[in-house]
Amino acid sequence: MEGQLLTFGVGLICAGLLVLIAEAFVVSLGLLSAIGGGLVLIGLVMCFKAGIWWGLSALFGTSLVLPFLLLWMLNLFRKEKLSGRAEENPLQELDNHRLQWLVGKTGKTLTAMAPAGKVDFDGKRIDAITEGLIVAKDNWVRCRLVEGHRVVVVPETAPGPQKTFDELDFS
Repeated sequence: MEGQLLTFGVGLICAGLLVLIAEAFVVSLGLLSAIGGGLVLIGLVMCFKAGIWWGLSALFGTSLVLPFLLLWMLNLFRKEKLSGRAEENPLQELDNHRLQWLVGKTGKTLTAMAPAGKVDFDGKRIDAITEGLIVAKDNWVRCRLVEGHRVVVVPETAPGPQKTFDELDFS
């Protein structure tokens, strides 16, 4: 009887730890954590019923494993998108490089910019934003900054001599 209690108790502890690991991958709002914690506690009680030394050994082993498991789960959660941290996106750097040709170029507003709108740069319609200014339609603007997909423009009096997109050297 003692051996069966011990085997069942250790099995419940292992099952509880596996359910806790599953909590890291399945969104259950803590339900799996509660079930896993309950299985671990019931398993510990069964180990103590099998004998005080078995119970203390199981308690010691569980107290060694659980902190590492919890740290692993927190580290995994911290890396997830739910934590609010954005991962490095290689496509953003590509988009940033692709729009860099706009910096210093002048274009004509296609819509009123209050503060965002569309601008025509060399025949290309680009979404842009001003720095809090309102610019009317059909006015000249100059691109001051490009950050990812964000194109910042400032009002310009008249366009100067410029190279077209096809004339630019990207090497």
